[in-house]
Amino acid sequence: MPKLHDYDKILTRLTIILQRLYEGELLHVTDLAAEFNVSTKTIQRDFNERLIRFPIEKSGRAWRMQNGYNLTKERTAEESLVLEMLSDIANSIGLEFGSYAQHLFSKLQNSSKNPIHSKTVIEDISDNVQLFNSMEKAINDFNTITFVYNDKKRNINPYKIVSFEGYWYLYGEDLTDNRLKTFYFKNIYSLVISVHNFEPDVNIYKILEHSINAWFEPNNTPFEVSLHASVNIAKYFDRRPLSKTQRVQKVYDDGSIDLVLLTTSDNEILHEVKKWMPDLVVLSPKHLVKKSKDIATQFLNNQFGD
Repeated sequence: MPKLHDYDKILTRLTIILQRLYEGELLHVTDLAAEFNVSTKTIQRDFNERLIRFPIEKSGRAWRMQNGYNLTKERTAEESLVLEMLSDIANSIGLEFGSYAQHLFSKLQNSSKNPIHSKTVIEDISDNVQLFNSMEKAINDFNTITFVYNDKKRNINPYKIVSFEGYWYLYGEDLTDNRLKTFYFKNIYSLVISVHNFEPDVNIYKILEHSINAWFEPNNTPFEVSLHASVNIAKYFDRRPLSKTQRVQKVYDDGSIDLVLLTTSDNEILHEVKKWMPDLVVLSPKHLVKKSKDIATQFLNNQFGD
């Protein structure tokens, strides 16, 4: 059996402890220390630091989940369905990280059958769990951080860890030029969490909420784009809008629709248009109409030659 890294051991222990807490167990520090062959100080650190953001509380000399957060074996159909969906998505996270999630979900579900199958693909971050946890803590505590990215030292106010199309990014404010940026998570190295705190700007969160994909430019003023979706794909934009700003401007007799939404860059919206060509076309602005035509022409040239 391969040797586990330290953070693997920690994650395994925390997963098991959480699972037992959610099932309503009352856990004693000394018992857990003996069970996992670690010191009582390590278990105390688990509860006081690593699990502090979960709804847990002390009960005498033991720990338990707060009332209302226990996941008992008797669950509603809605709760069971949510667990089944999350469990299937965990399959695509990655072999190592996903296995921990699957272990927890299997305990919570108390079932070997899952009728849900999802093709959601999420980037494997098994090798970055420690960085992920440290970054999460810095975000929750509003701590300024420094790290190396593309061979440059960055000084950042971190706001969110974001998944765009299954890939992980850090979204934050670069204090060097006071601009909002996204950083591909796996290219972040040498993270240092500062003792200095920052006051979060609620507008920075709102900008992220309106993003479409990783090509969004948070520092740009959003501009309006009009699109036409053929009858072949119109229903998909009703089921899942491209953006929170999307609205249907016109519905045609044949079932096709005109859409209007805001984008922050040409690349942000063209990335979506290319996915749906030839059934999704740009109506305005004019410069985007030309760019989309150029993309289509280039595709045809590459496919069939001049």
